[in-house]
Amino acid sequence: MSNTVYVLPNSEKPDAVKAADGICKRICEWGFNARICEIPTKRENSASLADAGFFVVLGGDGSIIQVARATIDIGAPIIGINYGKIGYMAVLGSDDTEALKGILEGRHTVQQRMMLDVDIINADKTLKSASYSLNEVVVSNGPIPHLVEFDLFCDGNLCQHIRSDGMIIATPTGSSAYSMSAGGPVMDPALSCICATPICPHHLNARPVIFGGDSVLEIRNAKCRNNYIYLSVDGKEVFELDEGDVVRIARSKYTAPIVCSGDNSFMEVLNSKLSYY
Repeated sequence: MSNTVYVLPNSEKPDAVKAADGICKRICEWGFNARICEIPTKRENSASLADAGFFVVLGGDGSIIQVARATIDIGAPIIGINYGKIGYMAVLGSDDTEALKGILEGRHTVQQRMMLDVDIINADKTLKSASYSLNEVVVSNGPIPHLVEFDLFCDGNLCQHIRSDGMIIATPTGSSAYSMSAGGPVMDPALSCICATPICPHHLNARPVIFGGDSVLEIRNAKCRNNYIYLSVDGKEVFELDEGDVVRIARSKYTAPIVCSGDNSFMEVLNSKLSYY
């Protein structure tokens, strides 16, 4: 494994930026080659990070997701140090310096988090756009509340015809975010599955459905009266859907290598991060 460690602070969090220099110096004292860099915004901007042995991300879950998406070709483990609000994906707190040393020296486990390929197919069957998701894919009508009507297919078979404010397609990692808030189940990130959760459905039989990890989901025939329909990927990219577009979502060949704590179980982390007691 490479000896190079990139320290990536969220530039919008002053505490993270301030802490980056001290963390970088400590990592160098431990015998590693540490560098401070900006979090890449796109996959094309991450080529200079290709020699990474670890990414140390100073921020919240959004920062970790952004790094995972942008460095998808590199595959270096991602260590999250929480400078956000919840930090569900972050393994360390801002004062866990010795724990960081242990991780860099090999005392850690890496969980390969499932990611999704997200393709938009034109009405003429050509590829309109392609992206990747670690958290969730959301189809909605944007800021003006109007019902969206669409069909959800799995492996070519019609599953549901839905009228709602939209649909959230979440990975196990993303199941504890927007999907959970919309009434979807929380899933262990170690699982291989995909959850489809309607947003405020307008009929009683529309419920969250968990599909197998190798399922291919499609949203077809989406329409919304007097309004546009948008596709949001991890809250980082937004695409406008045209009439006849098909959104195809399937397991990606890529995974997100997230360093996790071997001491705390999934339920312990869930309760400590998302409970009020």
